[in-house]
Amino acid sequence: MSRPEHIGPPELFYNESEAVKYTNNTRIIEIQMSMSSRAIELLNLPDDQPSFILDVGCGSGLSGEGITEAGHYWVGMDISPSMLEIAVERETDGDVVLSDIGEGVPFRAGAFDGVISI
Repeated sequence: MSRPEHIGPPELFYNESEAVKYTNNTRIIEIQMSMSSRAIELLNLPDDQPSFILDVGCGSGLSGEGITEAGHYWVGMDISPSMLEIAVERETDGDVVLSDIGEGVPFRAGAFDGVISI
């Protein structure tokens, strides 16, 4: 089976209708929250202060909600404009950036206390 990114552009797989279906799927929400919680735990961040987290492939911001619930701040980056539009519509607490991780990270080194990618 080929990986989606080898078959076509992200708009083909994460267009507006697919992005809405993904974001509203209760099983996806449960998985995203569980995995983001575990990823934050594994970062071993200080308990006494909020940290600044980069969410690579943030999509519609589901993992970002887990970051916010853990008391941290976040910025998300994703290749899909449709997913990011939903993140903005949902009024997630983090900022989102349209960016392709394959082209590098558009932030200076050391800007974040940790990174997750769920």
